[in-house]
Amino acid sequence: MKIRVRIILIVLLAAICIPIPLFPRNISVEDAQYALAVELYKKGRYTDAVSEFERLLYVMKTKKYADAGLYYIGSSYYYLKNYKKAKQKFETVVKKYRGGGYHSASLYLLGRCELLLNNNTEAIRLFDEYVRLYPSQGYADNSLYWKGEALLVLKKQDEAVRSFKTLLKRYPNGNKADAARFKLRLLELEARLAQKQPEPTPGDEDTAALLEELAGLRERETGYKEEVAKLNNELDYLKTQVDTLEALANEQGDMQERIEKLLSWENVLGLKEQALDKKERELDRQYESIMEAKRQIEGGTNE
Repeated sequence: MKIRVRIILIVLLAAICIPIPLFPRNISVEDAQYALAVELYKKGRYTDAVSEFERLLYVMKTKKYADAGLYYIGSSYYYLKNYKKAKQKFETVVKKYRGGGYHSASLYLLGRCELLLNNNTEAIRLFDEYVRLYPSQGYADNSLYWKGEALLVLKKQDEAVRSFKTLLKRYPNGNKADAARFKLRLLELEARLAQKQPEPTPGDEDTAALLEELAGLRERETGYKEEVAKLNNELDYLKTQVDTLEALANEQGDMQERIEKLLSWENVLGLKEQALDKKERELDRQYESIMEAKRQIEGGTNE
C-alpha cells in the first residue's frame, strides 16, 4: 500500500511541476494569435505584425504556422525596407520548408532582397532557381526581368538581352513585358550608337534620329523611375497577397472559414480573449483537481 501511495504521489508531483505549455493546448489560442498577427499585417502595421508573429513563433512555439510566421515576418521587414532582416527569414523558409505553400513567394522575395542589397550574382542565382522550379507561377516573368537588371549592373549586357527576350517569348502578356520591351529598345539604341560617331555629322539624319530617340527614352526612364519603382513594389505586394491567400486556403481548411467570419478588428481581439479565458479556466480546474488529490493522499499517509 505504501508503495502504491508513493507512486501516485510521484506522478502527481511530476504533473504539478510540468510547465503549462506542455498541457494539451487549446488550438483556438494558436489560431487566434495567428489571425491577430495576419490582421495587423493586412492593415500595414508591419512592426506590430512582427511582434505578434514572433510571439506566435517563439513564445507559443507554433508548428502549425511556423513557415507562415517566418514568411510574414520577412515580408513585414521587406515592406519596412529592412532587407537584411527580411533576407534572414526568407532564407529559413526556402531552406526548411521547400514543399510548403510559402516557399515560392519566399524564394522570389529573397532574390529581390539580394538585388536590393546589391548582391547581384546571388540574386541572379535565386531568380534562375525560381524560374526553374515555378515556371508557370506569378513571379516567373518578374524573376526574368530582375535577372536582366542584375546582369546589366554586372555589365553583362548580352546576357541581360537574352533574359529580357526570354521573358517576352514565354510571358508576352506578363506584367513585366512592357518594361522588358522598353529596356530592349534602350539597349538596342545604345548599341547602334556605339558603332557610330558620338555626334551626328552634317547630313547624318539616321544618327541624329537615334540620338533624339535615345534622349527621349532616357528622359522617360529618369522621369518615371520613382513611379516605376513604386508600381513594382505595389505589384510585388499584390502578387504576394495572392500567393498568401492561396497558401492559406491550402493549409487552413476549416480555419479559413473561421477567419472569414471575423467581421472586424474587435472580433479578432475578442476571439483571442475568449480563447485565453477558456484556457485559463481549464488549467485552473486541472490544478485544483491535482492539489485536491495531493491533499487527500497526504492526509491518508499521515493517518
